[in-house]
Amino acid sequence: MLQNKQRISFLLDAAIKEMELLGKMSGDIDNPDDFITSLHGMTVYRACGMSLQYITESFVKIRNLAGRGFFQPYTAVPWEKVFGMRNFLSHEYGEVDAEGIFNTVKTDIPQLLEVTRTIKDNITWK
Repeated sequence: MLQNKQRISFLLDAAIKEMELLGKMSGDIDNPDDFITSLHGMTVYRACGMSLQYITESFVKIRNLAGRGFFQPYTAVPWEKVFGMRNFLSHEYGEVDAEGIFNTVKTDIPQLLEVTRTIKDNITWK
């Protein structure tokens, strides 16, 4: 069980770092069109997509290690949508659009980051 606890802690830290990086990478993106009007924007768009995939995969791995109940106290996040986004990004990448990435990065990720930090702070291993 200790190995699972260490892995969960590692995955939470990795998700936090990736969300912080995502915020920095997308800092100069002010609207969805910024992703598609320049080479820089397209590069950031693709990087954001990969970061979102990494972040959501981390949460899927935590769920698989700890069970769905691990996230139950944190109702501010629609966890099923987080888990579903991982599958969408992995298997339907051609359907992902700039507006969806933009809204996720600018609206959802800051809230997810805050909740993930709270989870990390609240973790107690009994």
